[in-house]
Amino acid sequence: MVLSADNIFSFAAATVMPLIITILYVTDLILLVPKYNKCKYDHTPRRKKLMWKGACIGVPFLLLVIGTIINSIYRFDYRDLLIVAGMLLCAVGDIVIEIKFFKGGLCFAAGHIFYVTAFFLLNNMQFNVTALIVYIILAGSGTFLTIQMLGKKYRPFLIGYNLVISGTFALALPLILTGRACFVFLGTGACFLAVSDWLLARNKAFKSTYGWSLLALMFYFGGQILISAYPWIK
Repeated sequence: MVLSADNIFSFAAATVMPLIITILYVTDLILLVPKYNKCKYDHTPRRKKLMWKGACIGVPFLLLVIGTIINSIYRFDYRDLLIVAGMLLCAVGDIVIEIKFFKGGLCFAAGHIFYVTAFFLLNNMQFNVTALIVYIILAGSGTFLTIQMLGKKYRPFLIGYNLVISGTFALALPLILTGRACFVFLGTGACFLAVSDWLLARNKAFKSTYGWSLLALMFYFGGQILISAYPWIK
């Protein structure tokens, strides 16, 4: 068998790249995320804490961008750019929220709006009864719990934010139900993002411990990792 450049590239794409990506994912979720969470409790200087947080989100975002670029060479899909924009805004929000809570929250809300738009388009803009029912339940219960359990200072924003992330969760479900591997990863990752935000809200309402904080972060960065795998298995 003659090894051509195309054969070498195909072999690397099929074996080496998945291995490298898996190692990066494991390193991110098992090492970087717990390290960042520890920084929240041991009075680590803000700059160093932001460095660890940037590393946590940097791994999935970089892999998402690379995978999207490679896919675009063969077949451009503008919906993929919406997903990249969504993660980019969430990544910016990750950093900004440590300095300015409200501005960081706005970045997250904008990111989820891009996710909602992308998922709506990936669902072929079709009306889905299941998604609507789930959305009504999540939006309604989230609004009620926000009013009952969270402070008044950011209450209107938090209610609006819950309406947005409930949309992300609801529109992700039809993607998962398609059974296609890439959509299952993408949809599950989006659901993880919403769950992580609800866990953070729980931690605000009640006393947050290291374990609860780590659980929220594992869902959040785990969700970003699942989303970033989307272009690689598309």
